[in-house]
Amino acid sequence: MAIDGSLYHTEAVNEKGLSGVSFIRGNESLALGVSSSLVKGAGTNPEQLIGLAVSTCFNATIEIIERMHNLPHKSVVHTGVDQLKDDTGYQFIVRIQILMAGVEHDQARALVDEAKNYCPVAKLIKQNANVTFEVVDQFEF
Repeated sequence: MAIDGSLYHTEAVNEKGLSGVSFIRGNESLALGVSSSLVKGAGTNPEQLIGLAVSTCFNATIEIIERMHNLPHKSVVHTGVDQLKDDTGYQFIVRIQILMAGVEHDQARALVDEAKNYCPVAKLIKQNANVTFEVVDQFEF
């Protein structure tokens, strides 16, 4: 059920953990087989889903910011997600790299900083010590 004032609502459902299917309620045609990244198996995993969510939302937000400044869309976003063991289980390290060909590094950094305060996904993760945003001249991964 959507909360008051919601501009968009969706419900993602997973009933069997890392075996089976995750789907969007009401749109079962949007269903993905899921598996663990730690064992061989068909399907996507949480690391891939996080990477797609970050790359898609953040690049779309940068495009909005560029338009607000009357600039052409130049950004490409790559998100690397690594899973590591820690003291209590596992943790993700999320590295977001942004390439803006033909844009001066300082201007690109300013646009990225603005987007971090505008993008709903970035707002969720930007304060986490395991998340980095970096403007690059070439992708490292």
